[in-house]
Amino acid sequence: MNSTLGANQGSRLVSLAAAVIAVLAALGTLFAHHRSISALSAKNQAILTQARASDTYNAYEAKQIRFNIYRALLASDLVKDPQKKTQLESVAHSESATAPAILDQAKTLERQALEEDERSVGILKSYELLQFATTAFEISIVLVSISALSAGGRLLPVGCAVSGIGVVLFVIGLAQGR
Repeated sequence: MNSTLGANQGSRLVSLAAAVIAVLAALGTLFAHHRSISALSAKNQAILTQARASDTYNAYEAKQIRFNIYRALLASDLVKDPQKKTQLESVAHSESATAPAILDQAKTLERQALEEDERSVGILKSYELLQFATTAFEISIVLVSISALSAGGRLLPVGCAVSGIGVVLFVIGLAQGR
């Protein structure tokens, strides 16, 4: 009777270990999917910000081209009317004066795009670690289940050790994605 009680407690331990590992696997899957979506979102944001930076650089270059055209037109002395010359000089000055702010905005957008891209890479690394952790948990479930079925219990410590590796990867993956 005493050996039956010990076997019952061992069976409960194996069942509890399998249940805990299954919950960890489910959490790993949940967080991995969340990180996957976050990585895609950050990458999309980086692409959109880079497109805005390119558009802003184009606007800067267009201002510079217009300024140079106005200056060339004025230097060619094709415009004789003093009022039209003054107007062209004013427009050229305006184009020249507003261009640096647009260039600064383009540089800021480009920095933001690089930061978002780096962020997406970090989140992707976190996702990969969470996937490895989930795989370790799934392997552990199999090992613990085999241990329960075989009644030998030799695979239980191995399954728990693999789960320990999974826990370490899980924690590192969660911390890395921030």
